[in-house]
Amino acid sequence: MSEAKTSFSIGERIRRPSTIAGLLFTVVLLVGLWRAASAFNLDQVATLIGSANPLALVAALAATLATLLLRGLRWRELLSVVNLSISRRAAIEILALSFWVNVVLPAKIGDFYRAWLLKRNGGPSFGRGVGTVVLERALDLITVALLGALSGAVAFGGELPAAVLVLMVFALALALVGILVLLAARGPASRLSKRLPLPRQAAEPLERAFDALKEGSTRGGIVRVAPHTCAIWALQALRLGAVAAALGLFQVDPAAGAIGPSAVLFTALASAVLSTVPFTPAGLGIVEAGSVGILVGIFGMTPESAIALMLLDRITDIGSLMAGGAVLFAVSPFRRGAGSLR
Repeated sequence: MSEAKTSFSIGERIRRPSTIAGLLFTVVLLVGLWRAASAFNLDQVATLIGSANPLALVAALAATLATLLLRGLRWRELLSVVNLSISRRAAIEILALSFWVNVVLPAKIGDFYRAWLLKRNGGPSFGRGVGTVVLERALDLITVALLGALSGAVAFGGELPAAVLVLMVFALALALVGILVLLAARGPASRLSKRLPLPRQAAEPLERAFDALKEGSTRGGIVRVAPHTCAIWALQALRLGAVAAALGLFQVDPAAGAIGPSAVLFTALASAVLSTVPFTPAGLGIVEAGSVGILVGIFGMTPESAIALMLLDRITDIGSLMAGGAVLFAVSPFRRGAGSLR
């Protein structure tokens, strides 16, 4: 039986009560953060940002672009593991469109949009596309958590502050969730999905998603994408380090008020963990508040320096994706179902 037809309208999604509630929550959160930030010297924040080294910012933008390209190539590799073949251009462009949706809408809607675009442009299965996205997210959770715990141990040695210990426990719990997802996909969850009393139009995509998860979570499949995954998160840290360098806040052997390599890696990965919270688009507001708290409370930066670093980093990352993604969304043939996967 063929998979049921699935529709996805950005306009319709925006009008849903859950999306409106998420966007209103984002606005309220950002207003609250702005009022809290007004207690600090925002003129100093503006001066810091205005004096940023443009060459270092170009390096940060290059790292952002390289991360997106690598994510597209990794997704293409995951698709090939489950016997779905698409071109590099198709994988990168569809992934970029889905990430743009994730930065303008809450609840990680772009992850499902990616699978829908794959199906709409000639892919064989919406469910199998969802399976590869879930696999990708599980691998990211595991990698971020393990690298975050390692960087925290390196940064603080055996004397972990309580806040760092809490973050590490949370990250390792997320890693365990990712591992359990992969194990469940290969065992009971896959079998259970075939026995659930669901309508066929819902059961078939679910079964195919678990089939893709089962095929992709083999040792060989994970090993094939491991280099991509490690490079992606190294580039994430490189972007934050480049932004810190642009502001004069990065030092290999950091003095007071600056951060070094291990702190950059820890903060970048902690920000990634915070971005998994689905209540706001791309963790907007949540990532900034948490990351500033980490930089000030754990690494001893001044609030003004921490705010400037996180604002400029998020503009470099989310801002560039929002602007570039809007242009891509307007012109991409994949959005209209007219793209070629070959």
